[in-house]
Amino acid sequence: MARGGFKVKRGGGRNLSKNLTLDENGTAVATDRWAARDKREIDEEESEEEESEESSEEEPDEAPAGGASQQPELSRAERKELKKKKAQAKQQQNAEDEEEEDPLFVNPNTAAGKKMNISDLSAPRELTRREREEKEKKDAKERYWKLHEQGQTEQAKIDLARLAKIRAEREAAQAKRKAEAEAKTAELEAKKKEAAAKGRRI
Repeated sequence: MARGGFKVKRGGGRNLSKNLTLDENGTAVATDRWAARDKREIDEEESEEEESEESSEEEPDEAPAGGASQQPELSRAERKELKKKKAQAKQQQNAEDEEEEDPLFVNPNTAAGKKMNISDLSAPRELTRREREEKEKKDAKERYWKLHEQGQTEQAKIDLARLAKIRAEREAAQAKRKAEAEAKTAELEAKKKEAAAKGRRI
């Protein structure tokens, strides 16, 4: 690659619209393939929203097909109220259906039947598998260390034997140093006596 050349980073470069045209409203619109795809997606979403609104607004006409007694258009607030009423009716119907369900087909994992009392909060709850395993590990570790402190584990026996060996070596080294120190002091005293004896002769 030439020095100072343009390198595209991961994720691609910028997507700027180079091909702009004016639409019927006089706004600039991109005509490249990315903009066209985005515009199609937006148009599809808007059309789906409009269709869902129209289907929710439409009600079955009970009037004859002559069209003489059609319902007047509802205001926005009236439509909201109508939707709320429909949602409430649907919820009530679902609640009634749940009550009528056969107990064999009810999901046992739902917490609807489980009601907590204040006395249940103070009662000891059952441990989960993970908590139980952690507790067992902790207990096993504590038992091991108690035995280790008493010197009943293999590692403790090895450590105690090594410690006894080290103590014996240290005691032997200390006795040797003491004997050397006593020998030195005895030698110094002998030299002093000799020097004192020579001094008397002179």
